[in-house]
Amino acid sequence: MDTGIGSKATNPGMVNTLTGGIDGRLLAELHAAGVSPEEVDTVFFTHLHPDHVGWNLSQEGANPRPTFPRARYVVHQTDWATFKQPEVQAALPFPYWKETLGPLETLGVLDLLTGEHALTSEITAIPTPGHMSLAIVSGGQRALIIGDVAIHPAQVTETDWSALFDMDQQLAAQVRRQVLDRVEAEHTTLVACHFPEPGFGHLVRVEGRRYWQGL
Repeated sequence: MDTGIGSKATNPGMVNTLTGGIDGRLLAELHAAGVSPEEVDTVFFTHLHPDHVGWNLSQEGANPRPTFPRARYVVHQTDWATFKQPEVQAALPFPYWKETLGPLETLGVLDLLTGEHALTSEITAIPTPGHMSLAIVSGGQRALIIGDVAIHPAQVTETDWSALFDMDQQLAAQVRRQVLDRVEAEHTTLVACHFPEPGFGHLVRVEGRRYWQGL
């Protein structure tokens, strides 16, 4: 799910801007867990912000190739169409489409989704406009991976607070409230990409207000 910020070779604008040139750790962490890129069969994107797509491609030589050579790269059709627009790309702080996303289409490894879609018997992609989230039901427990629907625990309490990259702040706030209401009502474990490590937690009420409680 998502491929992080990548490296200076794969996603130079993001890495040089965000980390001062220090590469991301996804491939190293997969290796440490005993998983090779060839074993990955699905790469699912919650959304296409530059810090979520950086390890998509290997830039060795003149022609890029998929970092995960056996995988299908799965994204919501509306999100793909939005970020493909030149005016949207031009509005972002640095270019990254050609390094991380565009070649997926020409390489024939891209799958576009619309609506709710079961990826496995336990994992379902659900639209959360501007994103796709992953609902997981396994062993009698539930979890929801929300990407950037909320990027800070404070947004669990203050759902109207917006982030810089929210293209439609009103819609983002509406979706955030709806998603968090569902998580709370269903007593679901919330998995948030930008919350403090490891990003797993529950929603709790204190004096009538909703807060994030990390696990």
